[in-house]
Amino acid sequence: MKLKINIISLYYFNKLLSRLVLCVLLSFLFPTQSSFGQDNLRKAEKSFRDWSVFVSKDDPEMCFIASQSIKGEAFRNNQKLSSVNREKGTLYIVKIISKDSEYEGTFYAGYPLQVGSKAILEIDNKEKIVFFAHPSPKAKAEKDHAWAQKFDQKKLVSYLKKGSKAVMSAISHRNTVTKDTFMLTGFSDALSELEKRCKLN
Repeated sequence: MKLKINIISLYYFNKLLSRLVLCVLLSFLFPTQSSFGQDNLRKAEKSFRDWSVFVSKDDPEMCFIASQSIKGEAFRNNQKLSSVNREKGTLYIVKIISKDSEYEGTFYAGYPLQVGSKAILEIDNKEKIVFFAHPSPKAKAEKDHAWAQKFDQKKLVSYLKKGSKAVMSAISHRNTVTKDTFMLTGFSDALSELEKRCKLN
């Protein structure tokens, strides 16, 4: 089956994610820090245990919840690596304002993914959702992110609401396999807060 990259996702993330990643990192490292620089992204509006809500100051399209991995592992030739040069993985759920109640799941790997590869999110060792790396990346945001398919978005959100832990398995451009563990405590509350804050006027 030919992969169809969601154009809305690429619009969002080519436009925002280099700044959003910094925003998320600063929020986790410095939770009391106010909005920074000239960017119209701000620090987390509110945090619910492992998940935080991000809303733009003046662009109603920019609404997200995000969580960073609590554990990252890397393997090459089936051998666990003691360390790798990468940023923490981050899982995003984006609210699509122009389409009522639609979400988009996106994974930031923290390194360039293997072109066109699959990243598998497994929730509580039961449910699985496939994310796809870009088949012909050019911009940095296209190289280190993977997107869930449109028809899987509702299932993804439903599984995350019910789950307690999710593990994302992905592969780098150097054939390194990574496993990022995300805790799901606070996901439902963060999603509810996102719905309250991110609406069409």
